[in-house]
Amino acid sequence: MAGTVGTDVAEELARAGAEEQDRILEERAAEVADAMADGFGRRHPEYAAKPGFARWQLGALAVAAAAGLTGLVAAPMAVLALLTALVTAYSLLHVVVMLAGLGRGGALAGADDVPAPDAELPFYTVLVPAYREAGVIGGLVRHLAALDYPPDRLEVLVLVERHDPGTARAVLAADPPPFVRLVRLPPGPPQTKPRSVNLGLLLARGELLVVFDAEDRPDPGQLRRVAARFAARGGELACVQAQLLFHNAADNWLTRQFAMEYALRFTLALPGMVRLGMPVPLGGTSNHFRTATLRALGGWDAWNVTEDADLGMRCAAMGHRTETIGSVTWEEALGAVRPYVRQRTRWFKGFLLTTVVHTRRPRRTVRRFGFRGLLTLLGIVGGAAVASFVQPLLAALTLIGLCGPARSSAGAGLLLPCVAAQAVAALAWTAITFTAARRAGLGSPWHALLTPLASVLWWFAAWRAVHQLVFSRFSWEKTPHGAGVS
Repeated sequence: MAGTVGTDVAEELARAGAEEQDRILEERAAEVADAMADGFGRRHPEYAAKPGFARWQLGALAVAAAAGLTGLVAAPMAVLALLTALVTAYSLLHVVVMLAGLGRGGALAGADDVPAPDAELPFYTVLVPAYREAGVIGGLVRHLAALDYPPDRLEVLVLVERHDPGTARAVLAADPPPFVRLVRLPPGPPQTKPRSVNLGLLLARGELLVVFDAEDRPDPGQLRRVAARFAARGGELACVQAQLLFHNAADNWLTRQFAMEYALRFTLALPGMVRLGMPVPLGGTSNHFRTATLRALGGWDAWNVTEDADLGMRCAAMGHRTETIGSVTWEEALGAVRPYVRQRTRWFKGFLLTTVVHTRRPRRTVRRFGFRGLLTLLGIVGGAAVASFVQPLLAALTLIGLCGPARSSAGAGLLLPCVAAQAVAALAWTAITFTAARRAGLGSPWHALLTPLASVLWWFAAWRAVHQLVFSRFSWEKTPHGAGVS
């Protein structure tokens, strides 16, 4: 019965005008909240995060943990060799993908996309999920008011929790234009970004749809460029991901590291995946969709804490394509260790959860993704968290091997090849980071030499992520914004 009710209210919202939608949100808040949180899981249970692990996955994890502990005691150098192979393969896969991103071609190409005249542009919906963002949301509202897009073909839905009056007041204080609409969300769990944008999808009138975060500052012409890209491609193109870069990269050492990481991902890695025909794990913002296709995909999973990466993998699994475009959205890099680790924890937890979701039935996983899709799912999405999780063990075993009694043990012959492989992987990663920093126009690209220090923070985040995956799978640690954003 709940599924039927949720479908009914979703259909009513899709047909209604703005005033009628507001009335439904007030009078049928519980039904709408149910559709936002659990509508996806009812429509696509095989892709839902809420059920958690399959039994075979729990068994496999238990066997792997037992084997790892036994190996650490009985054959530590063999474990060192195995972990070295794992981390080296992860690093070299990324390097290959990023080298592909250096080439010219379809990934970022768009010079031949012909812009449409204003009268032919599609209606565009912009979703802005905002929770406790009073310090930055006004700047985004003013920025969106200046977008190079016809106002009569644009709607902006600012999605605000009802118990967050400060953000709502900040939106209204920014003197929003008529196409900006403040939407107050019906209360309910989970309090996550994907739950919020699911309501936006229910309300959206646009043929195309994009998500921006409250601190974002997209290129004014981004919507026109993406509309041209969709018009130039066939219906199998479901999503276009814009580049994300940081306006405050030079603030301190950590913001520089974060900026280089984003340069790697959005100027090299994602374009490289497109060029190699691999699925694209989306960034959390500035992903543009055909609205009808997004609805067919089910929208976002409210219980997955990296709903973006999950949706990118689901696009590929259901036969749709994603491309990237060179238009930039400027964001704010975190410059303090604690929020950085908390945000990275959520990312790693979500990557692991996404991997769990898409591998519950291995035969179906292989059929859906094929070899290149599995490289993305296991080698890049899941691999990011796994590599950071095992690296402190790898570092400890390497130090023990170099300084301890293992030098004279039966496995001592593995030590030198392991150290050499780790050094090659680290040098390759540093070199490609330097290249990405220069390509993105970042100052002081020599800071790429300090990337291994930043990876230590990833180790902490990965271990926190595994703990949370077990004990608080759906918790969402809020990322603070506001430093230096105007």
